[in-house]
Amino acid sequence: MPKLSRTQQIGASVFSLTLSSIAQAHSFGEPYTLPMPYWMYIYGAIAALVLSFLILGFFYRAEQASRPHKQWPIGHPRLFKFARAIKLSTLLKSIVLLSFGLAIVSGLIGNQDRYRNFNMTFFWISFALGASYLSAVFGNWYQYLNPWRVMLAPLKRFSQGRQTYPSQLAYWPAVGLYMAFICLELFGNTKPFSLSLILISYTIINILAVWRYGSQNWFKYGELFSVMFQLIAKMAPLHYQPSAEGKYKLQLRMPFSGLLEQRVEHGSLLVFLLFMLSSTAYDGLRETSLWFNLFWKDPLHILEPLLGQHPLYAYLSLRPWYIGFETVCLLLSPFLYLGLFRLFLWLGKLITQTTLSVSELALRFGYSLLPIALVYHITHYYTLLLNQGLKIRGLISDPFGWGWNLFGTAISGRLPVLPDMGFIWNSQVWLILIGHVASVYLAHAEALRSFPSQRQASLSQLPMLLLMVIFTGAGLWILAQPLQG
Repeated sequence: MPKLSRTQQIGASVFSLTLSSIAQAHSFGEPYTLPMPYWMYIYGAIAALVLSFLILGFFYRAEQASRPHKQWPIGHPRLFKFARAIKLSTLLKSIVLLSFGLAIVSGLIGNQDRYRNFNMTFFWISFALGASYLSAVFGNWYQYLNPWRVMLAPLKRFSQGRQTYPSQLAYWPAVGLYMAFICLELFGNTKPFSLSLILISYTIINILAVWRYGSQNWFKYGELFSVMFQLIAKMAPLHYQPSAEGKYKLQLRMPFSGLLEQRVEHGSLLVFLLFMLSSTAYDGLRETSLWFNLFWKDPLHILEPLLGQHPLYAYLSLRPWYIGFETVCLLLSPFLYLGLFRLFLWLGKLITQTTLSVSELALRFGYSLLPIALVYHITHYYTLLLNQGLKIRGLISDPFGWGWNLFGTAISGRLPVLPDMGFIWNSQVWLILIGHVASVYLAHAEALRSFPSQRQASLSQLPMLLLMVIFTGAGLWILAQPLQG
C-alpha cells in the first residue's frame, strides 16, 4: 500500500471526468462513461439525506431513541463446545502470531520485490485493510487475537506495569502512532526490509509500553490497532457479550446500533476518529490532478518568482519540500475537521440555546461520524483487497519470493480480480450514501436524548444535516476527479 498510487489501489479501476459534459472514467486505459453526470449523483445523494432527515424528524421520537437496541443471541451451544474442543482460540492466535513472525523474517531475508514478498501484501493489505473490514462485520475479534497481546500474555508479572497510566495521556499515544502509520503508508516508500524493521520497532514500543503501563491500559489507550479496530467494531452486527459465568455470548444486532447510547470518552479519541475520516479523504484528494497542479503548475504564481523558473523544472529539488507540504497537510487534517465539526455544533447550540458546551456536544455527537469514516475507507480501498489482497493465497506458497510453490497456489493465487467499472462507481456512491444516512440517524437519536423537546432536537440537527451534505458532496466530488497521471 505505501507508494501505491490510488490508481493501483483500486486496480487502475478509477474514474475521472472530462471537462466536457460527458463524464468518463478509466480502467486500464479503457474509457467508462457514467450513466449520468456525476453532479446528478451528488444531488441525488443530498436529496436522500434531506429526505431521511425529514422522516426522522416527523416519525422518530425520544422514547424510541432512549429504548435499548435489540440484540439476538446466536450460535448453538454445540458449536461453542466444538470450538473449545478443537481449541479454536489457541489455533487462531497461533496463526496470527506466526503470520507476523513470517512477515518479519520474509522481509529481512526474502526477495525485495514488493509484489513477490509476503510481508508487504500481508501487512498493508490483509492486515491493515482486511482486519478493519473483519472488525466491521465480526466485532472486536482483535481484542482476543492481537499478536502483541498474545506474545506478552504468558509474562503476567511483566504485563502488570510499573506505573499508573497518566490520565492526561488518554488516547494521544494512539493518535501519534496512527499519524506515523499513515505517513509511512503514503510517503514512506517502504520495502520488505524496511517494513520488517518497522514491525520490529513497533513490537519494541509495545513491549516497553506494556512493561511501564501494563497490558490492560496500553492496549486500551495506546496501541494503534487496538483503538482503531475497537472503534470499527462498535458498528459491527456481531457483538461479544460477557456472561455471568465469565464466558462470552455471541449476539446479533442491527449494523451501527452499537454506537447508540455511547459517547466519545475523551477529546483525543475524537481526534483519532476524525483522523480516520480526514486521512482517507486526504489520500483521495492528493492523488487528483487538481491537488497536483495546485503545487506544480503554480496557478497563483507564488513559486515561480521565488525559484526563478517554473516549479516543474525544479522537480527534483522541490520534491522533498512537496512531501513535507503534503505531510503537514495530512497532520493538520483532523484538526481542520475538528474545527469544522465544532463550528456546526456551535451553530446548533446557538439555535437551541442549550446550556451544553460545544466540547460536551462534540463528545456526545462524535460517534455519529464513525459510519462516514468507515464508508470512506471502504470506498477508497476495498478494490485493493480484490486485485492485490487475494494474492496472499499465492504468496503463502512462496513467502520469500524465491520461486517456491509449497501449496500449489503460487501462480493461480496471484491473479487479480478486476471489478467492473460500473459496479465500482455505483457501489462507492451507495456506500457513501448509506454511511451518511446512518450518521444522520445516529446524530438525530443523540439529539433526542440530549435536548428536552422534539423541536429542539430537530433544530439542532439542521447544522449537522448541512455538515453531512458537505461531507457527501465532497466525498463524491473527490471520487469523480481525474487523477494526476
